Amino acid sequence: MFRTECQDRHFWLAVRSNVLGYTFRFDVEDGHGVRTITGPWAAECGYTVVRDVLGDLVLRASYLACHVENQQVDSEFQLLVWFVNVDVHNEETSYPLLLTCPLQQPWSPREIVCEETYMEVSVLKPTPPDHQKGTEWMNPAPMSLEEGVSGWRVVFHVPVMSQEPGEARGMREETVPVELAHLLGYRINSRGSRILLRCLYGSRLSYPVQVNGIEMELVSATVFYKHHWMLLRVDTSVACTTRKASVEGTHIVWSFPHAVPPLVQPPATDRGVRVGVGGQYLSSCMAQQRGYQVQELSGTVQIQVPFGAEGGLVKSHVVDDEYLQSYFLDLFYLQEWEDAQWSLTQQRSFRPVLVLRQPHTLSVINSTVVSEGVFSMALGLFPPDVSLVNVTVAGETVSWSEADSLGLGLSQVPFPNGSHAFLLQAPFSHPAVSQQYLGDRRRRYTLSVVFTLLVSPEAELYRHPATVETDLQDVVLPSLAGECMARGVKLLLHYGNMDTDWAVYVGGERLDWDVVQVAGYNLVAQKDQFGVDVPLYSQGMTYEGLGMEGLLVSVQLSLSHLDTGENITYRQHCLFPVQELLVCLPDGRIIVLVDTSAASPPIDPKWTSLLNPSCRPLHTNHTRALFSFSIDTCGTIKTLKDGELSYANEVRYTPAVLPHMTPPSIHQLSFRVPVGCVHPVNGQPTLSIYESQSHTPSPASFRSRKRRALRTEGHWKWKPLVRGEMCSRMLT
Repeated sequence: MFRTECQDRHFWLAVRSNVLGYTFRFDVEDGHGVRTITGPWAAECGYTVVRDVLGDLVLRASYLACHVENQQVDSEFQLLVWFVNVDVHNEETSYPLLLTCPLQQPWSPREIVCEETYMEVSVLKPTPPDHQKGTEWMNPAPMSLEEGVSGWRVVFHVPVMSQEPGEARGMREETVPVELAHLLGYRINSRGSRILLRCLYGSRLSYPVQVNGIEMELVSATVFYKHHWMLLRVDTSVACTTRKASVEGTHIVWSFPHAVPPLVQPPATDRGVRVGVGGQYLSSCMAQQRGYQVQELSGTVQIQVPFGAEGGLVKSHVVDDEYLQSYFLDLFYLQEWEDAQWSLTQQRSFRPVLVLRQPHTLSVINSTVVSEGVFSMALGLFPPDVSLVNVTVAGETVSWSEADSLGLGLSQVPFPNGSHAFLLQAPFSHPAVSQQYLGDRRRRYTLSVVFTLLVSPEAELYRHPATVETDLQDVVLPSLAGECMARGVKLLLHYGNMDTDWAVYVGGERLDWDVVQVAGYNLVAQKDQFGVDVPLYSQGMTYEGLGMEGLLVSVQLSLSHLDTGENITYRQHCLFPVQELLVCLPDGRIIVLVDTSAASPPIDPKWTSLLNPSCRPLHTNHTRALFSFSIDTCGTIKTLKDGELSYANEVRYTPAVLPHMTPPSIHQLSFRVPVGCVHPVNGQPTLSIYESQSHTPSPASFRSRKRRALRTEGHWKWKPLVRGEMCSRMLT
């Protein structure tokens, strides 16, 4: 419930916020009674009561405060404090706390204290002879003074203001008895071996000044008191800066003058500045480790402290889905100097810093070790009032207890200053890690997380997204292969280790289910590869040549990455034996391979021709003849009907009859194979391929097919295999 400390020149008492009642108060007690610490009396008597950023109630009481018992001649001090808690029913519970503190460092001849609510100066009460010029024995006395504090006099020096705003014409003196000074808000007395003056900021007879542009409040006072037959004059002037600390970037800056002329009488020797936090002085090494800096520039001393630095208290807030932090720092400094009046002056200035609800940018600490293949990201730093509820990865919410079973590492990492971070670890291969191909076998791994945090004690939730990524050249690209089958081509795609985001093209057409169904492809998916069976004469075939050996075709399998546009291409060539085939080329040529093996009696293919007997085969063997001719040659007959041009010709047996040769029979002369092509009158001619409706024709069947071909308007004796845009290249 309570924490107490002895801090340099004052008692320190804190009551934890969770035990504070509906109302509460501090009372102090001595042999003369009990007094509640409240209002102006508290400041005049040397008490400061504040609430820190965590809501704890803090009491600071000067060793020279009212009701403090001086136990052993300024070497030990004691204070009896009552903490009174009042509940909603107005019932009180009191806790007595006896605070006893030894003096850790001897008193200096002059000590000045600038507290939050009051200014205080105390000087060593001299006894003859005295070597401090700030005190002076006067004999005889210039005025009538009685023994004891009640007979003391105080002379205040105050400026006489001119008609111009802010300008003074000079100084005037006001001499008042101590009793009147008390009524004006000045506590003047003798405490042990010291003479004390204490007052609130803004009290009467104080006045503002500016030193190096810094606002100060000054009380210029001299105390006269009688000691036996002699009169003592003591300078009790005090000055404190009223400028508050400011936030400049990421630092808190507190500025004050290096020397205040009314307090420093040259020649002066600087004894340095020490910074303290929470009543404890920091060594130069510790201050440097925490990032505290003390700099002097043009007569001004600056204390710079990083926001959130160790030694202060950080409180978290969530406002409109934004994470904010308040920072409380119980900062003070001790400045020491020697001058013409005092052999040593110590000035202690307490300026607790409270920076409320500043937007705080959280840091994502990426400690990923690429060689281990594991993401390691930490979010922080957080004060103790922030805890982690869960994380959301790839749309799935994962609690602390579930993380390990899902292949994720989740932990809290503490730091020496009391803050902590939350660490999430995930292997690159985890399903929650997205992969993006960048080209050139480089891959980007990305882990995106939403941390859900809880701020206590308000139970406020805050969600913070965080992303880490790394690039690696570890991609094994897909590989392509193919093979010729009996009546088609098999294409194979081996996945590699980056099989997503690739578009598959067969013959220039992107592969999707509509294309598969129309073209009659057969798809076979396996663990490490994907196969496409492309039937002969189906969509995607490219027909590159027709010869005696057969029909030369190819199929191109291509991959195109959707993001980078990188392409991988493979073409499989296959040669398929054919007996008869008719090809209509877009350039107006006709290629036909005719089989004569069914003719009876046999005929020699080399004695076949077209309607023009001079158009003989390009190539022949013992059963087949290959013709190639233009549609406007070799006796081709052109017919226009229904917007189409039909080009008709025929292969016939026309042997050269020599005297020693047997004349051809009537069956041989009746060998006729009609051939022809149909092209649109308007439009681009396309490639068409036909095969014989019977691979074992007889002369009679040829004749019947001829008649049928003439009747079927251009299909002739041939069955269409490929028409129009199903082919992309001409045969040669």
